Amino acid sequence: MCGRYSEKQDLKIIEDQLKLRLSEKAKNWKPSFNIAPSQMAPVVTSEKPDEIDIFHFGLVPHWAKDKKVGYKMINARSETLLDKPSYKPLLVNNKRCLVLADSFFEWKKKEKGKQPFRIYLSEREFFFFAGLWSSWKNPNGELYNSYSIITTAPNALMEKIHDRMPVILTREEEKLWLDPDQNPKDLLKLLNAYPADSMEAYEISSEVNKPGNNHPGILDPVPE
Repeated sequence: MCGRYSEKQDLKIIEDQLKLRLSEKAKNWKPSFNIAPSQMAPVVTSEKPDEIDIFHFGLVPHWAKDKKVGYKMINARSETLLDKPSYKPLLVNNKRCLVLADSFFEWKKKEKGKQPFRIYLSEREFFFFAGLWSSWKNPNGELYNSYSIITTAPNALMEKIHDRMPVILTREEEKLWLDPDQNPKDLLKLLNAYPADSMEAYEISSEVNKPGNNHPGILDPVPE
């Protein structure tokens, strides 16, 4: 799964590099070193592919009775997207999105408990996860936009840490993922593990276990 990640990059820099514009919410968003479910984070949606917006992490379908369901829908398995009634309509009807990140966290089971790791791309300062998004209205009619990160089987690096990993897209795949003219079944071919030799991982402090701990030191490697 992918339940925590970071995005420490200044969105204004990313805006310039990718030739995107920032929504009003994105202009006020500050880098986060420990993004957790229900929190708000940057995405680029199929609806506005030239804009970085800010949505809630944890998908809340439009038919949900309560937004708390988002805690159970932070990830969508790539292998079953077309089998799940919550995800199939989003994939087919181009409710797809790119989730901005510069690393993600995973926990490896050890004899003394679980050890958190930070995983990042060695040659890319930031990247996008493949995601799905939805809009939900609360009883007062207020709009709640949210997303789920798609996961897949692990590569050689990740299988030593966990049995799942988020789908990270290449620059070309990012364009295809948001393209409304793509056949949804063809898009499933994009949802594979990123090459292990382009990724790095190291142990970090268990301080990351608490979502309230959100500062640059979260990303520091623990001493040998």
